[in-house]
Amino acid sequence: MHTALQLHAEDFLVEIDGAPGTLASLLPDWQPFDRFGVVVHEPYGAVGASYLIQAAIVAFYDVRPQRRAGRGPGIAEPNDLAIYPEIYVFHVGGRYGDYSMFDFWPARKEVFVESDPRLVLDAVNDRAITRLAIPDGRPMPVEHEYKEPAAARDRITSVFVYSATGQVERPTITITGLRPAVEANPRDVLDPEKLRATVTAPNFERPRFTDPVLLERDWGRRVVQRAGEAAHGLELARSRRAALTNLRETYRTTTVDDALNRLVPTASMLLH
Repeated sequence: MHTALQLHAEDFLVEIDGAPGTLASLLPDWQPFDRFGVVVHEPYGAVGASYLIQAAIVAFYDVRPQRRAGRGPGIAEPNDLAIYPEIYVFHVGGRYGDYSMFDFWPARKEVFVESDPRLVLDAVNDRAITRLAIPDGRPMPVEHEYKEPAAARDRITSVFVYSATGQVERPTITITGLRPAVEANPRDVLDPEKLRATVTAPNFERPRFTDPVLLERDWGRRVVQRAGEAAHGLELARSRRAALTNLRETYRTTTVDDALNRLVPTASMLLH
């Protein structure tokens, strides 16, 4: 849960509709039980939403500072109240890279779902997502299961459109990173081989579990298992990130109903 100490509101500059904003205006009325989810359609695509993901992490910790390790009134190390952020990534139709360095952990917070919009909405509703990010692209009208859209409308309070490039068309929101720390997690996600080498090094701190089930679920083991995942899209993702020289990502907001028609890539997107 390194992001609890790594990220802070002052690390980001927010503009909304061309005017100065804040993380509070980006994610208004964030509550202790808000949950952030990001849908991804391509290898390492959610890296284009890095600053929004990290803004949600900051909101999660700021609303209850005792969630941060060693932070908050009366909280001392070790902090039994410290927890991982309630953030989820939905891999639609494939396995699109290991995002655990954003603190999508434990492993259940990376959700793998078939490319069927009904199943994606099932997964989003199952995890009670309240703030949702979806990839830019052409909407596809969908007949969803009875009352599942209503459940999403009742619960989701913010929807953002992002691009794997970090730049959407017709943006209404700009998030700029103000410290090198905001690029640490995207950089680590895009270097799975370096991460694998780190967790297999002799001096890497091994888990103290004795239960074989817990050892199998260990983060270092998962990193090794997933190191080659989505390797075919890694160079494109790296070049896109390198092009983001101003540390600025753009987004636009949309409605829940629009999001329900963008949960899976269209045929034209798959061909592209």
